[in-house]
Amino acid sequence: MKKSCSWLNGFLIIAGLLLCLNACKPAVEDEPFGQTAPTFSQAELEQTAMMQITYAYHETQLHQPSATPTPLFTATHTPWPTVISTIARTPTPVIIPTDEKACNRAGMGVPFDVTVPDNSTFYAGETFTKTWRVVNSGSCKWTRLYKLVFYSQNAMGAQYERFLEAEVLPGQAIDLSIDMIAPTAPGTYQGNWMLQAPDGTLFGLGMNADSPFYVRIIVSNDATPTPTEEPSPTPELSPTP
Repeated sequence: MKKSCSWLNGFLIIAGLLLCLNACKPAVEDEPFGQTAPTFSQAELEQTAMMQITYAYHETQLHQPSATPTPLFTATHTPWPTVISTIARTPTPVIIPTDEKACNRAGMGVPFDVTVPDNSTFYAGETFTKTWRVVNSGSCKWTRLYKLVFYSQNAMGAQYERFLEAEVLPGQAIDLSIDMIAPTAPGTYQGNWMLQAPDGTLFGLGMNADSPFYVRIIVSNDATPTPTEEPSPTPELSPTP
């Protein structure tokens, strides 16, 4: 398209020049005396015009910038992505709560106060034996290294600690007995006791095994106290082998 426009522009320029030359040629009567203006035939004029047009066309072609060929895009092969296998991971195990019991825990046997029920009456200085029936409600075996120990308030003359007389497996019961003496002054007295593991850990009753069991008596002013009803003797429990 650019080449056609340049050639046309050249043609128009030459045609315009020829018209100007014809317009500017003086008339015959105005020419100086003795000089004759050259005359050109119509064919010569047309031939000259064609030569000028051809020359202008070649000049235009010579000054046209050479066209740079547009490179063709070469189709490339796009590789498919490589699939990397994933590592199979071990699923995290679900933690299920268990009913595992505490190692050392005591429960109340039936009856619990085998002797000397709460608020039993004694006179001053009277001796008596307190017996509790305790169940091993934990998961550890009570060996002979376990102890019955005084915990708080009034020991009433009792020995502060005493080893168990037999081993007690979980679920079994044992009678814990200890000798005491009623205080000399009238009043209400209470002594708290617990069990002790070989490592020194104290444990007892309750949900957290931290409640002591106790003996509570009343010391009377009377010289002859009201007899305390003693429960009928029960056969001694022997640990199951």
